[in-house]
Amino acid sequence: MSTFSAVANHSRQGQTGEYVHAESADHKIVVASIVLLIVSAAFAMLTGRACASSCGTGEYLVILSPALGIMLLVYGCGQVYLRKRLGDLLLQLTQPLYPGCSDVPVTLYFIAGLGHGMRRSAETYPLALEVVCTHEDRSGENASTKILWSKKFKDSHIADGTGVLDFTLRLPADLPASGNLGRTEIKIIWKLQVKMLGTKVIFVLPVKLLATN
Repeated sequence: MSTFSAVANHSRQGQTGEYVHAESADHKIVVASIVLLIVSAAFAMLTGRACASSCGTGEYLVILSPALGIMLLVYGCGQVYLRKRLGDLLLQLTQPLYPGCSDVPVTLYFIAGLGHGMRRSAETYPLALEVVCTHEDRSGENASTKILWSKKFKDSHIADGTGVLDFTLRLPADLPASGNLGRTEIKIIWKLQVKMLGTKVIFVLPVKLLATN
């Protein structure tokens, strides 16, 4: 049974809607760091042979560059471990999200139960939730990202073994919906950030314009 069907079978009675899967960028960090490590190691070896006994500052930087790949690899592996310890998360939206929506019920599922991957479980775990609206401009060489709006929930603690967390979302009316703005290089992205157990899980929210007759 897949994660989706397992959650759907145990979703709250009478609740239907859209499911949003969490992003998994940590594995991309591991892959990128491995590629960087291989490339930088090759350049470091060639540079070391070329400069022999006397190396300038630039050559030393190239020779030491594999250390950056190693640090990124350690960081990426650490994030993957923390995400594995937290387990799979899935978000259920019972109603459409749109700019200006008020108190839309949302359910966050901890598939294996919170704390399942911990070596030593605690009675409760700290939780921080934040909704963010970002403006991303990928045009030209100077890519930029800026936050148009963000809202943090009050930090809380939830019990070990929790499988379901219910809360509501309220979005301001004076912001655009998700998607491209005119030119394809400019995009609006809404996110829900879940911070727990030393890691951050991001859900991209489908904020759409409210249909009018």
